[in-house]
Amino acid sequence: MLSAHLNYLLEAQQPSDFGRLGQHLPYEWVEQAVSATGTASLRRRRLPAEQVVWLVIALALYRHQSISEIVDDLDLALPSAAAPFVSKSAVAQARQRTGYAPLAWLFHESAGAWSRQDAPSYAFKGLNLLAMDGTILRTADSPANREHFGAQVYPSGKLASYPQVRAVTLTAIPTHLIRDIEFGR
Repeated sequence: MLSAHLNYLLEAQQPSDFGRLGQHLPYEWVEQAVSATGTASLRRRRLPAEQVVWLVIALALYRHQSISEIVDDLDLALPSAAAPFVSKSAVAQARQRTGYAPLAWLFHESAGAWSRQDAPSYAFKGLNLLAMDGTILRTADSPANREHFGAQVYPSGKLASYPQVRAVTLTAIPTHLIRDIEFGR
């Protein structure tokens, strides 16, 4: 019975529409993000920085798919006769090489543009309706993260297993669009 339901769910699932990925996020913004943060690829690579930014966005949107599937379905890797596929380690190295700066720039640019676009439609007596929300996230347990973010200390004096990051967002109430976010201890 469970297997019948699982098969039904798999069959009923709509295929990912990767064409919509760039519909609301202009390609120029991704290029500007890479240029503005100084992470543009200088040498010819199979996965240049612009493609890695698209990969990270797609990974967030299509979490049920593997990295290899997304790279193949979006055709992110530049063609090469020597290597017909991109290894998982090459993708991980490309993500580390690109870093977080282009994605942070892209977030602030898109959030600002979309907020300005929607503000007149959802204004209340000329004011924007915003809410603050916060959460605490665990992050990788490394000496650098423990030093920067710290960790919770229990009443018994025991230190938590993972460093914790506090995130505070500023969100537009009518659209649920996150306008800004800050991370800290």
